[in-house]
Amino acid sequence: MRVPEIPEEMASPPRAGDPPAQVAGRPLIRRSARVPGRRARLADHDAASLAELLRRAGGTASAARAVSGKVVRHAFGAEPGAPAPAWDARALAALGVGAWAHEALLALDPAPSLEIAERAPAQDDTLRLVLRACDGALIESVLIPGPARTTLCVSSQVGCARACSFCETGRLGLERQLAAGEIVDQVRIARALAAERGGAPLRNLVFMGMGEPFDNLGEVLKAIRLLTDPRAFRFAPSHVTVSTVGVADKIEPFFREARAELAVSLNAPDDARRQAIMPVNARFSMAALKDAIARALPQGRRVLFEYVLFDQVNDAPEDADLLAAYVAGLRCRVNVIPCNPGPDPALRPPSAARLDAFVARLSGHGVTTLVRRPRGRDVGGACGQLAGMARVRQPAPA
Repeated sequence: MRVPEIPEEMASPPRAGDPPAQVAGRPLIRRSARVPGRRARLADHDAASLAELLRRAGGTASAARAVSGKVVRHAFGAEPGAPAPAWDARALAALGVGAWAHEALLALDPAPSLEIAERAPAQDDTLRLVLRACDGALIESVLIPGPARTTLCVSSQVGCARACSFCETGRLGLERQLAAGEIVDQVRIARALAAERGGAPLRNLVFMGMGEPFDNLGEVLKAIRLLTDPRAFRFAPSHVTVSTVGVADKIEPFFREARAELAVSLNAPDDARRQAIMPVNARFSMAALKDAIARALPQGRRVLFEYVLFDQVNDAPEDADLLAAYVAGLRCRVNVIPCNPGPDPALRPPSAARLDAFVARLSGHGVTTLVRRPRGRDVGGACGQLAGMARVRQPAPA
């Protein structure tokens, strides 16, 4: 497993719920979302943080909130495909924004900070996007069309420090965090592309791309607040899902500060097997994870468990029994996902017969179960395959 060398001075101080200093003996290096030379972006702010910036610029609290709401609506409230709104002193004045706020606002760049580096359309009409940040970092998103709505798989980091053995992103190590604006920009770009392609509009966001969202929770929450703001992008909170490998001490703050849905990547029915493929289990056992979910899950809400199925590893009928016992007492659904080709050749998808038997056994326990079929696998856009285009740069085997 390659860990990129990162200068010590770039590490930021720990915050509540940050990843541990070690995972199974491997250092987790915290990287800032700040990129040297990157101009401050409007999309890095939700309405509340923008209002705070304006308050510091000299406005009263009420004036700052009023201007923030007007600006968010103006900059992000247009329909997909509409021309970019004007962003200058005349446009701000037309919104009723006083001159006192112009300097602070015009210092923020309203344009997306990402550009498309590669488009890879799959046979099933899934579109894998490689996006380039202003520092050259490569970020992958996946646009997944459906009959009623289109879904975007969103990234939260460049690389990932969690090192799950079945995930291509985990091989990269953590390069840096994404700023809130870079998360929002994935959606802006994808929404425009979805409108160009026709079909169902982009309505569903899943934070299941590159990175562990809970290791960048502050920026993820800020992005979600802007994306679900009815004055801005207007995504329904129930159509935004954030997936974690099981960083248990972030579950309570996530539910406290976000109305989005939670998905937990479980992938094994016991600690021994889970720790073998997911190093996070060394810090947060399955019991600790379940306890954190049970304590924090809001009334009337349910958690989604993702269970990647590996042939002869975690797919026996008895494993379904153990899984059913584990989720008992939680309001939940289990998504069963046949694994995709990844970095460990020993981890293979089960046969159709074993998949069907596992699902039938789990459903027989009364567990709400859904099989998630792979989308975009032929272009490396399926679950566990995103690697910042590193895959296509590798030489072909001799």
